[in-house]
Order: sequence, then C-alpha cells, then structure tokens
Amino acid sequence: MSWRPWTAAAKRVAQLRGNKRKPLEPIKKWNIVRGDLVEILAGKDKGKQGKVSVVARKQHQVIVSGMNTHTRVLPPSGEFPGGRVPSEAPLHVSNVALVDPKDGCVLEVNDTYRDKSHHPARVLVQS
Repeated sequence: MSWRPWTAAAKRVAQLRGNKRKPLEPIKKWNIVRGDLVEILAGKDKGKQGKVSVVARKQHQVIVSGMNTHTRVLPPSGEFPGGRVPSEAPLHVSNVALVDPKDGCVLEVNDTYRDKSHHPARVLVQS
C-alpha cells in the first residue's frame, strides 16, 4: 500500500504523530558578531581563520567569508554567461571560536560590566 498524504487517514496519522521538527532554543548570550575574526573548529576548513560576514541568530549559524565554500551552477541571465560560481555555506555557531586579532590565539568571552556603566562589554580571556 502506498502512502497518500492528501487523504483524511494520512492527516489523522500526522496529527497523532505530531511535528517532528522541534524549534531551536534561542542562545541567550551571543558572543559572535559580524566582523569578528574566528577559527573553524570542524569541517573541511578546520583550523583556518576568517572574518564573519553574516550572522543568522535564529538559525544559530554564521557565514565566514571565503570558508566552507561549495560551487553552484547558475543559469545564464542578462549579461551573466552562467556557469560555476563558488559560494559560502553557513556554519553552526558551535563549530566556530573567536580569535584574538593581535596574536591569533583562540579565546573565550566573558561578559563584564565596565566601571559605573550599565552596558556589558566583551572581555576576551585566553583559553
């Protein structure tokens, strides 16, 4: 018997089974912002460093410029002749670590308050 998702029986089963995708819990303390120098901890570009170009907080992803690239085949349009174009894929935040721009070491971030101001400041601690 084949599965027919448009039937009433399939809709009842889907209601009983529930939605399998669970929403992502938001990260309360987000330490990586656009323009930061980061090191990739996992994947094909492991150990390489690059600058964060895009931060997608709802998806828990960052895009590092020039890293984690794959080729896309685009059709011709207008003056563009088409062909293979390299593009960056997003990385999960857990696969990226902040780097000190002065010495190039991986760092941890602590949130502390500066004297008499109520705005938190990022303090980098060498790990």
